[in-house]
Amino acid sequence: MPKGEDMGNFYSAGYDPLFYGHHANVDRMWKIWKGMDRKRHQEPTSNDWLLASYVFYDENRNLVGVYNKDCVDTRKMGYDYERSDIPWIRNRPNPHPNGGKKGPKAAKLPKPKVEDLKFPVKLDQMVEVRVLRPASKRTAKEKEKEKEVLILTEIRYDCERFTKFDVIINDPDNGVEVTPSDTEFLGSFSQLPHGMGSSNVEMMNVCMPFAITERLEDLKAEDDEYLLVKIVPKAGCQDVTISNIRVVLTPVE
Repeated sequence: MPKGEDMGNFYSAGYDPLFYGHHANVDRMWKIWKGMDRKRHQEPTSNDWLLASYVFYDENRNLVGVYNKDCVDTRKMGYDYERSDIPWIRNRPNPHPNGGKKGPKAAKLPKPKVEDLKFPVKLDQMVEVRVLRPASKRTAKEKEKEKEVLILTEIRYDCERFTKFDVIINDPDNGVEVTPSDTEFLGSFSQLPHGMGSSNVEMMNVCMPFAITERLEDLKAEDDEYLLVKIVPKAGCQDVTISNIRVVLTPVE
């Protein structure tokens, strides 16, 4: 589009051919995730989610409502995804060298606590902080009822700039870079530039949650009182801010 509209803007997403391939792959990944035979890989069961609806125009330009509950099984809509070998399903991230059980406890590391930070914190440099967990030494039954989630609240960024930062927990800090193949690597925030082509900077706000129950098990860190969180700027983070960093327990649907 001449003014830079693309699938990053809701009103113009349908004009971008990549939009359809992207959403088809998101659906495919969700189906793969559900088929991994894990108790925690379940769709939400609450009516708030099942009965959430969206309005679209059909092929006759009539408005129709579509509910989540009617879309979660692609076979009911007349299609399925071709089966292919996916090797990563059989693998889990590896604890970083000298990490996990051999590494220092997050509570003993000389890093500031999250309550000592002045929010919003700016990502013009690396942020490393201890975050108090709501509970430790949880039983298997407690984990079945509630999952532990790390949340970065109100990430504020310029939507017309490429932005990326990594989120890492309990880095053993032994001089070896943590990579996506390591258990300590939770994920990345990535923002592709898009916009209206105007001279005014458009700042966006989003929240970013990470489920960490399984990661803490892999890192042998379930007994730790604190979680050590490291946010590593990679590109375009000079004006990025985060309003809060916290760990919460949320019900498993």
